[in-house]
Amino acid sequence: MFNLLFRKSKARNTRRYKRFRADFLVKYQINGGGEGRITNARDIGVGGDRFWAGERVPESFLVNISVYLPPLERSVEATAQVLRTRKVKKSLLYSVAVKFLELSRQDREAISEFVESLSQDEGASFLIDHADIVVRKRS
Repeated sequence: MFNLLFRKSKARNTRRYKRFRADFLVKYQINGGGEGRITNARDIGVGGDRFWAGERVPESFLVNISVYLPPLERSVEATAQVLRTRKVKKSLLYSVAVKFLELSRQDREAISEFVESLSQDEGASFLIDHADIVVRKRS
């Protein structure tokens, strides 16, 4: 009887926009200051992005973000607000979810068309050849 009263409820997806899981490059800069950091996206949609970070990015902070979309051969630029930062278990990484606040109409349309076309093909995925990407260490 006790189990019937306290069943786990399934989480509902309350997002307004579809997202696509992709391992794209992201450059983010916290509050418009300091040096930008390069990492990988987890997913992207018209409403926002989720990416990995090597540091805890405080919720509600503003970040300038640039996401490179290889299939479109272009980057999208946005100002975003951090909604959630979660520590990844057994890792030094954090998962950071952001909501786009300022995104150009062209970038919004490009993301929308991109995500919509891929979401129609359930088997769609992208592999990115990171061999072409070189990150130089600071001396």
